[in-house]
Amino acid sequence: MSENVSPPISIRTLAAGEREAIERFFLEEMDDISLYWRFFRTMTPMTVHAYVAQMRFDNGCVVFGAFYGERLVGVAELSAIPGSEMCAENRPGSLSCAELGIAVSNQLHHKGVGRALLDYLLRHGWSRGLKRIQLSSLHDNRPMLKLAERLGFKPLREESGEVIMQALRPADWPQAMPLQPLSAAADSAVTCTARAANVRCR
Repeated sequence: MSENVSPPISIRTLAAGEREAIERFFLEEMDDISLYWRFFRTMTPMTVHAYVAQMRFDNGCVVFGAFYGERLVGVAELSAIPGSEMCAENRPGSLSCAELGIAVSNQLHHKGVGRALLDYLLRHGWSRGLKRIQLSSLHDNRPMLKLAERLGFKPLREESGEVIMQALRPADWPQAMPLQPLSAAADSAVTCTARAANVRCR
């Protein structure tokens, strides 16, 4: 099967005003299994709506969309973590670690969309000064694990059926622009996470 989409997809940053399109993507482009792999829980239209409603598009949270023509076929989230056991070196004004989440239309699996979107996300993160980007995947989501491995992610640990992986910024990456610090209001919200459906990035 071809690894390329024709015509080529385009990727851009999504804005808060595009929540409706993001919700429609999750509900119309993904089946129940894909939603479970993405959110680690059974999702209903109500829980999808609630998740999209609390998505943030600022304070270290960036959302990217992959488009096939005018059709949204992929959504990726990159969320800076202001400090945790997983990212102990993060301090206000010196963010260097983030978590990602990614979803691709069922109809375009194995067409290169996920790879293009994830590669774009990594380049954005490295260019903004991130040093580490982490992801969590269910152990049986082999396509995600294989894709992450091809793009340089290494396993950190396994817990409760999840595989936590990490990619490090290449040593020869050009001088990066430091990430802006989170606001004081956001400092208390450590769980600006891309993969979990029951937390929020304030």
